[in-house]
Amino acid sequence: MLKIPEYALRSLARRWRKYLSLILVYALVVAFYASVVLFTASLQQETQASLQSLPELWVQKLAGGRLQPMPVAFLDSLKGIRGVKRIIPRVWGYNFDTPTGAVLTVMGSDSLLSGLSMVRSIHKGKLQGNMALVGQGLMKLRNLEVGESLTLLNDQGQIIDYDIVGTFADESDLLTTDLVILAPPAAKKLLGLDANTCTDVALEIHNPLEINNIGRKIDRRFAGIRVVTAPQLKATYQTLFGWRGGIFVYGTILSVFAFLILAWEKAGGLSREEKNELGVLKATGWEISDVLWLKFWESGFVSLNATAIGILIAYIHVFVAQAPLLRPFLIGWSVLYPEYQLSPVFDLESLGLIFSLSVIPYLTATLVPAWSGAITDPAEVMQG
Repeated sequence: MLKIPEYALRSLARRWRKYLSLILVYALVVAFYASVVLFTASLQQETQASLQSLPELWVQKLAGGRLQPMPVAFLDSLKGIRGVKRIIPRVWGYNFDTPTGAVLTVMGSDSLLSGLSMVRSIHKGKLQGNMALVGQGLMKLRNLEVGESLTLLNDQGQIIDYDIVGTFADESDLLTTDLVILAPPAAKKLLGLDANTCTDVALEIHNPLEINNIGRKIDRRFAGIRVVTAPQLKATYQTLFGWRGGIFVYGTILSVFAFLILAWEKAGGLSREEKNELGVLKATGWEISDVLWLKFWESGFVSLNATAIGILIAYIHVFVAQAPLLRPFLIGWSVLYPEYQLSPVFDLESLGLIFSLSVIPYLTATLVPAWSGAITDPAEVMQG
């Protein structure tokens, strides 16, 4: 049995130019697909790690299916719900930055300086007045430094200057590249919110196992609201950044490339030289099973080597070069892109997916014509 793999390697060596070119093209297709899988797996891991600090549950007011400001007085209605540890009004929204064309995320908070390790600030204590923490992406886009002023337009078209007292650490860039944090009154003024309103309400829960039960209780008790839990949001991001999104986006392109390779290699079935070789082998006593094992070893060597080379190329592309070909498509369009570092992620699910969609189709496309040639009479094969 060991003679068959040995003969398969000698057969590949005789036609090494053909198989070398096949492996190279095959590897490029695998590299493309593997890059999508590795990139989205790493992005999913980075996102899930960034979402660990989210509140367990938050409540939003809706009107016509759209988010509406919520009266601060609504917080009193939530205080009597058993299991709720803390109720936090939140102020956040979006601001279009006319000079750069970027859409900024604006958040109101006066306690981040004392409780957030990723903040780098020249100011100690709470944010006051028009003090601002600004993401590094916006700082670079505007050519600003800590200690300078950031000018923005509010919803009424008024020009407001903010004193930049700090920015964020590099490891938080995925979440903070377009973020502007202001004191709550300043954030409300910029976003056009009344002083007695907030954007939504975050709730901290005593027992994490009761998050869904408390959420359902609030949803039944109050009309015109939406209850969002941290597990729901994490699941949403997992779907958004997970490998499934990449597969659906690139599945059609991958199928076309894979088809072109298989069509190029196996168009018309076996070549004349291969048919003669099978005829000689059968004439010298080889069984059908021996012929199939021979083609299995040949195809396995080609597909496994091409897949390994493709994964190596994908690793360099994603984790060394930081996926320059994929970021614009899988992150989304924006003026401000986060400049975070992708961490290597290798899990059995991702590797199994890569191998199953690169090795199995090629083996199938190789063994089917080999079986057709193996069951044909040797004299008929050699006569053409």
